[in-house]
Amino acid sequence: MSNPHEDGHLEPAPPVRDDESAEIPRPKAIDTAFQASLAGAAIGAIATVVTVLFDSEGLALLVRDMLSGAGLPDGDAEVAQAVGTFRVAMVLGILVFLGLSLLFALKMRAGRNWARILITVLAFVGVVGFLNAMAASGAALELIWSLAEVAFAVTAVIYMFRPESTRYFVEHKKRRLARRGFRA
Repeated sequence: MSNPHEDGHLEPAPPVRDDESAEIPRPKAIDTAFQASLAGAAIGAIATVVTVLFDSEGLALLVRDMLSGAGLPDGDAEVAQAVGTFRVAMVLGILVFLGLSLLFALKMRAGRNWARILITVLAFVGVVGFLNAMAASGAALELIWSLAEVAFAVTAVIYMFRPESTRYFVEHKKRRLARRGFRA
């Protein structure tokens, strides 16, 4: 902070250290991208629970079709057992998805460019999937979940590639290379 001199002029602030031990200030855009990434992952998980796991009739039909298509017995007992197994597998899949999403978002927030690129690729895949679903089914009500998930993913990508965010990632890469003995 500057101090006024007796003549009313302000003393300049001390220069900011530009050494490798100083913490890189994280732009607000990175925090917003982080929050949007987590929100998109949470909505995706909730959507899967609501539209797949809670739909007992749809799940039973799906499992029955899978069993009969594979040439396996598709009686009520077999379908009930397979539905239970499917639900457990889906819950485990959702937990893995949430864990990986959190890991990628944390790494992105820490300045890892690979995580930013991975989140961008996953957002692109989500947008393409959403557009394909829209083309196939029209504006089905179930797609509102996908729309929200895609909106958060696109928001995260936009914030991750703002100029201040790009500078943040470049500075992290420069410092990592410097620690390894390379100069950027």
